[in-house]
Amino acid sequence: MFKKPLKLAGSFALILMVAFAVVGIGFNLYASKYLDAATPYLEQNMPAVVSWDFERLKPLLTPESRAVFETEQGQRVYKMFSKLGRLTSLDAPKFLNAKAGVALDKEPYEVINFSILGHFEAGDAEITLTLVTAGDSYQIDYINMGSDAFLAPSLSD
Repeated sequence: MFKKPLKLAGSFALILMVAFAVVGIGFNLYASKYLDAATPYLEQNMPAVVSWDFERLKPLLTPESRAVFETEQGQRVYKMFSKLGRLTSLDAPKFLNAKAGVALDKEPYEVINFSILGHFEAGDAEITLTLVTAGDSYQIDYINMGSDAFLAPSLSD
């Protein structure tokens, strides 16, 4: 009496598990494409990003991002990031997502989002970066740092 509904439920569950496995494998292949390409760029340039020296960061930024960081508010945010202190180490980057597009007056581009856990003198920070393809390399379009270290009052405040 319940054999047929149980077979259907079991078959449905099996189909769902196979579908999730296929999607998971596909995402890992998709992510590894971007990780393989961008990891050398991130390893080379993250020390400049977290050096807290804007002159070292500036050439890595897109023109739009550079304009934002050059404002008074952008400089305040970058100075706030510097409360983390000296970088001690970085974990491997994690791929978050990517999208491709074509601007009317420019070449096709890709926007790729990564997350990296950074270990600093004042504590850990989750760094979120948006990279934009620039020819055969990348430029940084967005930087966000989240850390409990920003909640603690500093001695210089």
